[in-house]
Amino acid sequence: MKTVDKAMLLLRQFSLESLEIGLNELARLTGQDKAVTRRLLVSLVKHGFIEQNPETRKYSLGHGFLSLARLREATVPMVKATQIVVQWLCTKSNETAHVGIPGAERMTTAAYALPSRGNVINLRPAETYPYHASSSGLAFLSFCSESTRMRLLELEREKLTRFTLTDDDALAAFFEETRQRGYSFSRNTVEDGVCSVAMPFFTDGNDPAGTISIAVPDLKMNPDREAELTRWLGAAVEQLEISLTGVSMSRRRLSTIAS
Repeated sequence: MKTVDKAMLLLRQFSLESLEIGLNELARLTGQDKAVTRRLLVSLVKHGFIEQNPETRKYSLGHGFLSLARLREATVPMVKATQIVVQWLCTKSNETAHVGIPGAERMTTAAYALPSRGNVINLRPAETYPYHASSSGLAFLSFCSESTRMRLLELEREKLTRFTLTDDDALAAFFEETRQRGYSFSRNTVEDGVCSVAMPFFTDGNDPAGTISIAVPDLKMNPDREAELTRWLGAAVEQLEISLTGVSMSRRRLSTIAS
């Protein structure tokens, strides 16, 4: 494994549940030698990407990411645009709405909004979801390029509930059904009692730039509600694509396929 790969593996161990991690724990989590882990940490601290708490001696993410995040947001104002759209979608549907962005191994929540009242599905900032289990991930897999799909399907597929799809044939059938329908529909695949619909949005390239989803308590979902939610999803996708690119990329793709 190359040095950069090792450093990235180390950085991915930090999460909302693990904001500070000690040296021994990082070595164990990454499966790397303690001396190698220490050298990586020293280099990351030097450049501001890792900080060490002088009292606990544990490590956390550093200030170095802030400037990069600002540069990224200045280049592609994804966060602001997605937050506006999910807030609109949440208000229209009175359900939890969120945008997922594809990562190397999982989908990450880039923006979300929760309705103020009622029985709602809770999300946490920077929540990540497996591609094969979540409606967001399944929507991405259904509409991405074949090469991307094959690469992501090589990842380990954990069965989060008894309804999680892990079988190759079952997933292939789901992808085909989703492409025909235009959106993914999942029920109890990540967590019991949660139903979700999701659509991809595009900016450029062959793969979706991300997905927009609505999460609903299972008992509230029925065919009429599903149809209502997917209409709003389509409108949200169009809003976001126009905000990011100036045109409705999904509509253009459908027109190209139809012709």
